[in-house]
Amino acid sequence: MKFILILTVLITGNQLFAQCNGSEPQINLGNDTVLCTGETLNLLVQPIYDFYSWSTGSSNNSITVNSSGVYSVNASIIGANVILNGDFEGGNTAALNNFSTAYIPGTGGSWGILSNPGTYAISTSPNNVHTNFSNCPDHTSGTGNMLIANGSSTAGTSVWCQTVNVFPNIDYIFSCWAMNVISDPNISNLQFFVNGVQIGGIFSTTPIGCEWLEFNDVWNSGANTTAQLCIVNQNISGGGNDFALDDIFFAPVCLISDTIVVSYDNTIIDAGPDLVFCENIPENCVATSNGSVSNYLWNDGTQGNILAPISSGTYSVTGTSANGCVISDFVDITVKQVDWAIDQIFTGPTDCGASTGYVSVATNGVFEPGFPAIYTWSGPGSGSSNFINASVWDNLSSGWYYIDIVSNGCHEVDSAQVVPLNSPIAGIIATPLFGYTPLTVDFSNTSQNATSYLWDFGNGITLPIGNQNSQSQIYTTGVYEIMLVAYNGNCSDTAYTTINVLDPPIILPVSLITSNVFTPNSDGSNDVFTFQLENIVQLEISILNRWGAVVFTSTDINFSWNGKVNGNLALEGVYFYTYKAVGAQNEQFEGQGFLHLEY
Repeated sequence: MKFILILTVLITGNQLFAQCNGSEPQINLGNDTVLCTGETLNLLVQPIYDFYSWSTGSSNNSITVNSSGVYSVNASIIGANVILNGDFEGGNTAALNNFSTAYIPGTGGSWGILSNPGTYAISTSPNNVHTNFSNCPDHTSGTGNMLIANGSSTAGTSVWCQTVNVFPNIDYIFSCWAMNVISDPNISNLQFFVNGVQIGGIFSTTPIGCEWLEFNDVWNSGANTTAQLCIVNQNISGGGNDFALDDIFFAPVCLISDTIVVSYDNTIIDAGPDLVFCENIPENCVATSNGSVSNYLWNDGTQGNILAPISSGTYSVTGTSANGCVISDFVDITVKQVDWAIDQIFTGPTDCGASTGYVSVATNGVFEPGFPAIYTWSGPGSGSSNFINASVWDNLSSGWYYIDIVSNGCHEVDSAQVVPLNSPIAGIIATPLFGYTPLTVDFSNTSQNATSYLWDFGNGITLPIGNQNSQSQIYTTGVYEIMLVAYNGNCSDTAYTTINVLDPPIILPVSLITSNVFTPNSDGSNDVFTFQLENIVQLEISILNRWGAVVFTSTDINFSWNGKVNGNLALEGVYFYTYKAVGAQNEQFEGQGFLHLEY
């Protein structure tokens, strides 16, 4: 059941109908709106309507929105009341007040004229008609009449009815004020009926006496021109069920409404996790978002979503969402100061194939008190370690060694190579590297610091040898990888080279054959000048007259000259030609000749 306040109306019913035909003032809550976090929106309707009903339950002409949702308002302009004597000031009977009722006038009894259920009276106070009823003022003026009833124990009993004239297809509001006349939990259950049809649900008074409440519902007249209005009691209890009615109202109503969708921008910005890092190994803060964000700006002036902090502190980042909302987040940065560094790494070589080398590291600066340096070395071979807490590591074989020094969680890393003394260096020179089968290849051994060698010629032949003498091998068609291993004690080095041997080329005959006389007279015989080619893949030809002027050129190997120059038949006589040609095996050659043109 909706509760509305009926205000004084100064317009007539006919004026109201004209407004409801489209000229009534409209409501505009504005376009659907997206708000930023923390923002509110004031929705305001002009204070020109008789009542307001918002989807939030408010009956004011404005509300303040602070959450997402669909908000709607119904406002009404109400016409003149068509009920006669709805305030019961016409007299002390139903007839005098122009209504009918299924209740009977009070018949008297031990507690007054309303001692019996199903009776009514019109009076200025319930206590006047029943000694157990409360002394309550009327709703209209506080001193006027009201209808007081000892409720009937028969459900569906009409308490008040009146027939009025109505306009077709108009909304009407039907309302009344009701109260309990005695503080009793057994309250009355009332309903509105129009033309015998219930409108709205049951409405009830409070269990506390003398509390006036308004109840109303809207009815559309449809095709009706009259309306029998009734207020019906549905309570069947004989005890309690005592009530009063006042200010019954029935008037045309013009309903105007509007709706707006309000949502909140849920875009957030995340400055990233709090960071703790050492100043010698800086880290970046990367701001991210769950939506589209632009204009990232950090409080130190850095633009963009990436910050490279250099000092400890709390950093904030702001950005602008796609809806124009400014959003922000914070991150705490702790930068550890590093007052020391690796100054130099020293190495000592190892004998070839032995483990007689060493590495050593020196630092500069001062380690933070309470956080001494911890040295972690690592390197190749089975002698490698993951934790050598010393600045020197010896008895090492050749290879790369790595040092990681840590103090108070801050690291410095570096590396150094232990090299072998007199390490062998393998080298090969092969001549030629490619050619046609059978191919003889000579190999020169250019190795250094080696005492013995192992040749692998790639053709299944290997040769261990104790000198640097040159070698020679004959290869057939194929690709061969040659390897030379040079040894010095337990040390070795390897060199490689590749030989590519091809099948011998196939010699193809190449020829250009032509006749030196042609007759372009269109008799179907010897009408064009051309070449008969064999194994020719490219051709350039030029034809010149006896004065050396070029009259025809072509790069088409299937060319033919029809004896015309610029569309006209050439003069009879001797002509010269030159050509350049490329054979199928990339042979290149050129030549010249002469020809007779006759008709």
